[in-house]
Amino acid sequence: MPRLKLPSKALFAAALLAGCANPSERPDSTVLSKDVHWSAESAGQRASSEWWKSFGDSNLTALITRALQDSPDMAIAAARVREARASVTATDADLLPRLDAKLAQQDQRVSAETGRNFPGLPRRSSVTSVGVQLSWEIDLWNHAGALSKAALNEAYAAGLNEASAKVSLAAEVARTWFAVQLQRENLACLEAEFAARMSELAHTENRFKAGIVDGDFVSAAKLAAAQAKAAEADGRRRVASAENALRVLMGAPVGTTLPATTTDLTGPATFAVVMPEMSAGVPSDLLLNRPDIQAVERQLDASLAREGAARANYYPRLTLIGDAGWQADPASRVGQGSSGFWSLTPTLTLPIFEGSRNDATLEQAQARFDIARGTYRKAVLNAFREVDDALVDIRELGTQELLASKVVEAVRERLANAEARAKAGLTNESEVLSARLDLFLARRTLAAYGWERRQAAVRLAAATGGGWQASTDK
Repeated sequence: MPRLKLPSKALFAAALLAGCANPSERPDSTVLSKDVHWSAESAGQRASSEWWKSFGDSNLTALITRALQDSPDMAIAAARVREARASVTATDADLLPRLDAKLAQQDQRVSAETGRNFPGLPRRSSVTSVGVQLSWEIDLWNHAGALSKAALNEAYAAGLNEASAKVSLAAEVARTWFAVQLQRENLACLEAEFAARMSELAHTENRFKAGIVDGDFVSAAKLAAAQAKAAEADGRRRVASAENALRVLMGAPVGTTLPATTTDLTGPATFAVVMPEMSAGVPSDLLLNRPDIQAVERQLDASLAREGAARANYYPRLTLIGDAGWQADPASRVGQGSSGFWSLTPTLTLPIFEGSRNDATLEQAQARFDIARGTYRKAVLNAFREVDDALVDIRELGTQELLASKVVEAVRERLANAEARAKAGLTNESEVLSARLDLFLARRTLAAYGWERRQAAVRLAAATGGGWQASTDK
């Protein structure tokens, strides 16, 4: 039978070519950002690390502080950081030799019907072995090193995701707190509107009893009062929903008391939104100061390292296995000089056929790198979009807020004139009621623009990486 000769040199060359073909390349974020044009004059600003204090709301500061301490999201993010750091330690262990203590007891009886049964030798034996075994896979092609680098980048990404969670949580608490205040102010207006409708109903019923109006006016007044009551109930529902959402963000159970707010419907028409203070920056600084962008970048580096590890599977692996200790039969002779033994076994392994496992592993790694590269590009582009959207919202909502305040002043003046005419007997209560209802609606509109502008400021703070300090550890 002819002997099968393996073309070892050709196979080795093929493995090298397969492992080195078309390595992936890491994208450059500056390519994505160099042609960015902002829609607002204040583009490229970055919020301070505690931007929420610029709102001048001590309740907001207390809520964010509690949320950062007690939120389940932060607990989850911190646990993921611990998990990733442990993974780094476990992966780095593959770069080091492994030393194991061994204790073995081998009992056997040799068959008399084999050539191993020589005359004069015992057919039964009981061999005791005590020693150590050292095994070490020498990382010639950086397979274990690439996996270690991937784990390290994933640990950095976990830490950055924790920082990103802090930014997002602070922003979400601020937006929700502003939503709570808006819904409370809406409810105050709706309650005042219902009270006005009930006053109108009582006035209309009195006029009906006096024969001044017919029953249709009473029916219309009852309908308006019922609609106002329904709107008031909906307002209470919205307040409860916003408050419960805030409690969840804080990690507090339902029913936890939240800070109280007051609404003065007779106060000045201007909303006076206080905006966070920001320092000048540039778009490239924006990328460097957003933890979510850095986290995605680290994931991209991790996927590139894992692709390198997958390519190293095509290369030969060199493993050293050493054994040393004592071996004897009977066990009482273990430890004597004549019972000592040692062995050193270098093993070079070259994959020849593995059912396309290495090909599939490399394809998976390349696909995951493509996913990470697309995610990175999307994150960078989305970062600029978020900043631009927030800047536009702040600018346009500021204009709408100013116009809404002028409407409130005009309606307030109309109400004052109507009340003066009614006092002089020149008009009836219907005109006063109409002006008062218009004032409530105008105040609700003004409040909506004001609170939405504050929320836009929060979005800008979060979009520019506010709420965290960039680490110098790369």
